[in-house]
Amino acid sequence: MGGAHERSPDAGAPGSAPPSTASARLQAVVICPDATANPLRSVGGITLLERLLRQLSEMETVECIVLLKPRGLSLPPLSKRVRKALSCQDASGDNAWEMMRDARAHLRERFIVVAADLLIDQRLLAWLTAQTADVMLSPGPGGRPETAAFLRAQSLDSPSLEAARIEVVAVSSLPSFWESMHGEVPFHLRRIASERDAEEAWQILLDYIQRRTLELPARYFDPFFENLMVRRLAPTAITANQVTLATTVLGFAVAALYLTGWLRAGVLLAILVEVLDGVDGKLARITRTTSKAGEYEHILDFFYENSWWLALGRFLSTNGSPFAWRAALLMVAFDLTDNIVYSIADVKWGRSIDNASPFLSRFRLIAGRRNIYSWIFVPGFFLGAPAFSFYLAAAWAGVTAAIHAAWGIAEARKA
Repeated sequence: MGGAHERSPDAGAPGSAPPSTASARLQAVVICPDATANPLRSVGGITLLERLLRQLSEMETVECIVLLKPRGLSLPPLSKRVRKALSCQDASGDNAWEMMRDARAHLRERFIVVAADLLIDQRLLAWLTAQTADVMLSPGPGGRPETAAFLRAQSLDSPSLEAARIEVVAVSSLPSFWESMHGEVPFHLRRIASERDAEEAWQILLDYIQRRTLELPARYFDPFFENLMVRRLAPTAITANQVTLATTVLGFAVAALYLTGWLRAGVLLAILVEVLDGVDGKLARITRTTSKAGEYEHILDFFYENSWWLALGRFLSTNGSPFAWRAALLMVAFDLTDNIVYSIADVKWGRSIDNASPFLSRFRLIAGRRNIYSWIFVPGFFLGAPAFSFYLAAAWAGVTAAIHAAWGIAEARKA
């Protein structure tokens, strides 16, 4: 689709109040617009078409999907993750506009349309469903509009897209702060027309699924190994839930090693768990296979993490460090306090502590967490000072809980 008029993205942009009709459920039209489009090219472990259909299936604002394709184009069966009602229609035409005009009888009064060979941000799909006037998206100001639009059927009365004079929003102009990812995440709208495009799409997706607010190990050490594993696992039948299960088993294995005095082996395995703990979430997001079970992963994390501190406390207290057991109990208490404050902030104020202030965002880099404690243990365990490193970790857990609790109390007083 080409040519239209640019307009300011301020109204209805992500993060702003949606139009009054945003709750209406729409038809989504997925279109294979020309012979050069290859919706079956694999990106991020699944085909472009499968990815797009999974994205649309996840959206409450989408009621049903119509797939328009050239006559003669054969498509493989879709996965069970495409849960919305879907109909496949043949359509003639040299471009997306002509195909929609040909298939007009199958289109509703209002719909969104997306090309099957586009890699498109989920937030952009949500933004399109919230529109009330015809609009198209382009990657940047003055750029060629892509087949990603909200349309009304009456617009198809025009013989061409140019004649319809549909307004255009440049994706690069939209506010890209994403609360759930704790930072700025650029929007992506990219036509994948070659294997080189597909390789670049991998990099786009790996950046897209990376949380922005992280502690130092997760920012500078883990991503290389996480992304390497995600790239290997995404095209396979291994699921994110299976990775979560394996991580949990290894997590309790760390506790067993600590309890029996295999501290060096335990801390090295703990670092592997650290990496795997990032793999499952990334794998689920990149393959669009998130599940309710995955949402409760943090509960498993809580139990096996605290089993580490109790196991270390038990071993060290029986081997010449009488205060280690008390330190272990304090670490559990501090961890529980921190989790409660985070939960209250999320439920009551709808925000993450990590984004609450510039100080807390920076503090997140070194705040007391499992990964930080493991890296505190590494020099202590390998240099023969395990008790000292354990006490240091317990003290830092207390400092972290105190800082977060103080913020929570201050916010409660403001309310």
